[in-house]
Amino acid sequence: MKVHAVVLGPIDTDMNRGFNIPKASPESAARGIFDGLEKGEEDIFPDPVSQSIAEGWRSGAAKALERQFAAFVQQNAA
Repeated sequence: MKVHAVVLGPIDTDMNRGFNIPKASPESAARGIFDGLEKGEEDIFPDPVSQSIAEGWRSGAAKALERQFAAFVQQNAA
């Protein structure tokens, strides 16, 4: 079993209607999510705003800690 995280920036939906900010279309966000799944990405950043933080997330302390915990669990499961 795999778990994927999808990190979204603003998407052009009713929830964001009143905000005058750049937004991705729902269709492009969905396409980006499916592309990430096809590529086997754990953490999916499907739109331009979320892509701007992707590298920082992937190389940050929280992700490093996640990798350490995952290795620990795998070693103890064997």
